[in-house]
Amino acid sequence: MRIEHLQFLVEIAKCRSISTAAKKLYISQTGLSAIVNSIEAELNIQIFRRTNKGTVLTPEGEEAMEIIQDIIQKNDELHFLHSSNSHQCRIINLGVFPSGTYALSSHLTKIWAKQHKHTHLHIYEIGHEDLYNCINNHTASIVIGAESPEFFNAIINSSNGRTFAEPLFQDHFHVLVSSRSALADNKLVHLDNILDYHLLLTHTYPNPQDKPIGHILHKFKNFSVLNNLEVAKNVLSENPDMLMLVPSFAVYQDRLTSGEQLKLLDITGFDTALTIFMMCDSSARLNIQEMQLMQEIRNFFVRLA
Repeated sequence: MRIEHLQFLVEIAKCRSISTAAKKLYISQTGLSAIVNSIEAELNIQIFRRTNKGTVLTPEGEEAMEIIQDIIQKNDELHFLHSSNSHQCRIINLGVFPSGTYALSSHLTKIWAKQHKHTHLHIYEIGHEDLYNCINNHTASIVIGAESPEFFNAIINSSNGRTFAEPLFQDHFHVLVSSRSALADNKLVHLDNILDYHLLLTHTYPNPQDKPIGHILHKFKNFSVLNNLEVAKNVLSENPDMLMLVPSFAVYQDRLTSGEQLKLLDITGFDTALTIFMMCDSSARLNIQEMQLMQEIRNFFVRLA
């Protein structure tokens, strides 16, 4: 079997859908199903089963997925071996909720290459529904997520000691608009007064299943779904009849808000509080580089506060 085929299995597990994974991988659903069937026949196990909640891993599939994740990581490490010496490069996979990816990536990539020459940092933008799966299936060793305070407390109470979750920063949702918008002169708006505006979303954020604000997205009459947050912000800057719902962290050191093409407004009408947190599997043994990364992330949010 080929490494890329194992990566296909990981994508199916993340999406919980062969059709959705096929779209993301730019291959046909029929072709992807054939690859799954071929691997299952070769291993003589059933990896996935269809349920009313989507395509999920079987118990045998969960065991196989742990090994598959390890094979993929070792393959990545092999490709990053230095040709001039015997140092083996480590890889750390960091998953970040979408509205925080830009700010953290900008900060971490500036310092990591200088301070950790033999450790490669892979930063992934991960949708809300996949944050916890990343820890469980070891796609990422560390995850930065965001939840309403009550749901963050629920994570702590339901983890049974396995999941380590540490609050990093208290944020709030805001309305982001073009500086040419009729709303731009306001400092505060109410949710009920903006429902006629065109709402911009992305494939991963915000999502109708996102617990903090998913329930209010259905109230908007018009919306568009774009590729990612940075694309959405560029579109927003040119369209005064559109808006986005974002935490303030989404525009940290953002060129469009710094250049006053975009404006961030306070909003009322729903619970806007948001806890940004760091999470990892406390039963896993983190290496020294992973612990150093966690401390650097803590330092970043201390400075941010």
